[in-house]
Amino acid sequence: MTLEPTLRVDDDTQQIGTACVGVHNLDPDLVEFLGERQRTGHLLQSVLRVGVIESEMPDCDELPDVLGRYQILEAGVRFIPRFAFEPGVRYRASFDPRPLGWAGHPNVLTLEFSLPNPTDAEPTSVTDVFPSADVLPENLLRFYVCFSRAMQRGWGEQQISLIGPDGRPAPDVLYRPPLELWDRSMRYLTVLLDPGRLKRWAGPNRELGPPLKPGQRYVLAIGSEMVDSSGRPLRQNFHKPFVVAKAVRQPIAVLHWKVLPPATKSRQPLSILFPRPLDWALLWHAITVVGDGELPIPGRISIDRGERRWSFTPAAPWAAGRYSIRVSSDLEDVCGNSVLAAFDRPLRPGHDLTVETVNCSIPFELTDSVN
Repeated sequence: MTLEPTLRVDDDTQQIGTACVGVHNLDPDLVEFLGERQRTGHLLQSVLRVGVIESEMPDCDELPDVLGRYQILEAGVRFIPRFAFEPGVRYRASFDPRPLGWAGHPNVLTLEFSLPNPTDAEPTSVTDVFPSADVLPENLLRFYVCFSRAMQRGWGEQQISLIGPDGRPAPDVLYRPPLELWDRSMRYLTVLLDPGRLKRWAGPNRELGPPLKPGQRYVLAIGSEMVDSSGRPLRQNFHKPFVVAKAVRQPIAVLHWKVLPPATKSRQPLSILFPRPLDWALLWHAITVVGDGELPIPGRISIDRGERRWSFTPAAPWAAGRYSIRVSSDLEDVCGNSVLAAFDRPLRPGHDLTVETVNCSIPFELTDSVN
């Protein structure tokens, strides 16, 4: 008996680490077709899409897709979200291979789902703040505040502050945007220091000076009255103390990175050591590993505490051959300095509106070991 293709939520957390969406019982020809398209650089996000359903915007197609990666299975394909699906949030998944040129069965599969929201769940808490180091540069640009569950928008201005050396909230230090800078899961909030005070040629910097003073101790404080998506306050206040070091105003020097290659025929991680901390959020997607045919190598990224070590563990053992580490021009350090230029470089007439997109490449080669 031939099983019909199914689209379902897979929750084998021991194997996958998080709930994901899988299409199963696909025809072998279709699986081979999708595998070939993935190997030739086609994006499977056009085939298997997952989006959030909002009550005021029921058409999921009008919202950006949930970010994640894809795995080709023996008889299907799987979507693994970058951030775990949030319990209680409604999602819509759709599988449609036609955008890549498939004309056979099936045409379209759809699924609406939400993960159960346990009634006895622990209170929401702050799990991490990045940068994670205890010593941060004078021209630090941003923090990322990570929560254990989805939060409500609109509480940051009241509940998040930067406590100065005198023990009181430092005035005019944090930038308060009209709309708080949450990711789509509402678990990750970007908190910016005032960019105008960081740029040495800007008016706020000339009038007020930089927001942080070298050698001084500050505390990023998150109040417990911030409210999660269920209307509950945080378990407790959270404080991240740090000491301010001298400013960093140089572009990222990729040539100064130290690459630690893995052993052939192993699943040892490829590691890169950075001279200074880089932006935690950008590190997850700004560095990729490609093979000799320029195709991305599937695998898992990890970032060590301090954001000075990036590691990549492949899904399959490393084969002998030539590889490249691709570094996007979007990558920044914790001060906003990019691969291309420093954050507060002087303005250049005629170049201010130019968007530069020059990616760097670090080649390396793995050879078969000789006994």
